[in-house]
Amino acid sequence: MSARRPLPYAVRPVLAAVALAPVVALALAACGSSTVEDPGAAPTAAVRPLTTQPFAPDGALQCPASLQHAEGMTVPEKPQGVDGAARLLPQRPPVSLVVCAYPVMDIMATTPLTAPFPLKRRTVATEAQRTSVVETLTWAPRSDLRPRACTAMAGNETAYLVGAAYGDAIVWVAAKADANACSATTNGDFVSGAPLGIALDETFGTTRRPTVADESCRVRSWGRLGDDRLLAPGGGPTVVVCRRGVDGWTHATALDAGRSAEVVAALRALSTKPTGQTCRPSGKTSDRRFTLVLRYAVGPSVQVTVDPDCDPAVLGSGLDSQDAGGLVALVEQWSPPIPGPDPNGSVSSDGSVSSNGSVGPPPLPAPAPGGVTEVPGSPGGGVQPTPPNQPTETPPTR
Repeated sequence: MSARRPLPYAVRPVLAAVALAPVVALALAACGSSTVEDPGAAPTAAVRPLTTQPFAPDGALQCPASLQHAEGMTVPEKPQGVDGAARLLPQRPPVSLVVCAYPVMDIMATTPLTAPFPLKRRTVATEAQRTSVVETLTWAPRSDLRPRACTAMAGNETAYLVGAAYGDAIVWVAAKADANACSATTNGDFVSGAPLGIALDETFGTTRRPTVADESCRVRSWGRLGDDRLLAPGGGPTVVVCRRGVDGWTHATALDAGRSAEVVAALRALSTKPTGQTCRPSGKTSDRRFTLVLRYAVGPSVQVTVDPDCDPAVLGSGLDSQDAGGLVALVEQWSPPIPGPDPNGSVSSDGSVSSNGSVGPPPLPAPAPGGVTEVPGSPGGGVQPTPPNQPTETPPTR
């Protein structure tokens, strides 16, 4: 018999976590917890049995002491006890959630950081942080695995591991925060093209973003699960029509439930293909351009940009459509065209306009930072103070 391959780090029994499974199940039932399934979900994959993995005395998973790769796409173990191919994380609260941070690039270092990259911070998430992280990862969109254009700005990079324990399941998620928002996110089975390491860095790292008022047309989103199959993923969202005027202001029209349902049905009826995130302008006036913001009861919003004078005419988070069909006429019943901005720039799926077509999604707002445990002797420095909020360049909606 051949010797077993050693695990990447020490293991200890998880009997305490497993014993909590019935308690967690009863607690969820008592709370009336419900799930919102996405009709575009992938087929169920084989579920791996739960094995022993190391837990710390605080009850959360132990972080690996170091990472061997700077890409931020390697997890200690693939999902166990749950279908990991359906979502990054199950749509239920974990018993515990730990976030492990590993600096992999420091532009101020005298010598480049090299593998192995040691653990810098281990953070056991608070209940509020768990809720935020689980929602972000649960609804992360599926990647089409196609390469995408990225900028090449220099900046610090931190690889993150999120360890979620459910009593009857354990899931690790790997992500990386990089200056160009080019990194993907994975649990080993499911890959999302969303650079969710940036959201983790804003909550558990040293990056702080100014908070943005929750206005109708100022949504921050990396996409939503199912946006690789439908322009309007499953569920019954309400719709806001956003038009950018020549005056620089954004004009919002909120649709009622009935009109929202008509717009959603029109979006789902369009013929689509995977999006390249930009369109080629015709040079005509683009007064009919608008962005649809789809707001769901649970999970992130979705943005769809529509411009009948662009090719393709409809840009979603993961798909686009060559022809807007009857969508433009339908929306114009309730939100007529207004004089628009310069039509000679390309449009990205977040509604931004760029002369070179290389616009990425905007950053997510940062929740309040939590407590962290610094690991002595590792790179990355200490936690920096939060800078004061800075004014945004986008004028407020009126």
